[in-house]
Amino acid sequence: MLLAPLFALWFVWQVPDGVSLSFTFMDQAIEPVEGGKLRRLFATIFALMTFVGGLYAFRHAKALELSAAFAYAGGALGVAFAGDLLTLFIFWEVMAIFSTIVVWCGGTEQSRAAGLRYALMHFLGGVILMVGIAGVAMQEGTIDVVAMRADSVATWLILIGVLINAAAPPVSAWLSDAYPEAT
Repeated sequence: MLLAPLFALWFVWQVPDGVSLSFTFMDQAIEPVEGGKLRRLFATIFALMTFVGGLYAFRHAKALELSAAFAYAGGALGVAFAGDLLTLFIFWEVMAIFSTIVVWCGGTEQSRAAGLRYALMHFLGGVILMVGIAGVAMQEGTIDVVAMRADSVATWLILIGVLINAAAPPVSAWLSDAYPEAT
């Protein structure tokens, strides 16, 4: 199991700069893998932290919990390399699903209830994020990941959705409810 993050780290450094994988869906360029220095930096951090976390949890975590944590990390790598907003959204939701499973792995009634609240907050953030992405697609005609100006409701919705899901201030109070219930 611990080889997975090391393989991911190796893969991170094999991704060349620029778009490595692209296809068209509904007249939009879908670019699930776009390399770059900053993307590689974040992906390297995610892979290393996954290895350290897996090493720490290896003897204590259940197989489901460790698998969910690794799948969550895979979602984080997908977010780091996403070249379009639809791919970013999909991997963002992968992270939400598998982090919820990690909370539920606590195995108590409290962890199930906290996991449900956790999932609902991620669902809310995901809906807001998707509405923002749809708005940007309608306004700009593209879903490419580019620097955005905070001059439209759509870009503000993307920011709010990301802030909710990342539990960043000022919308972070909900997270402290879920993490103590995880194993």
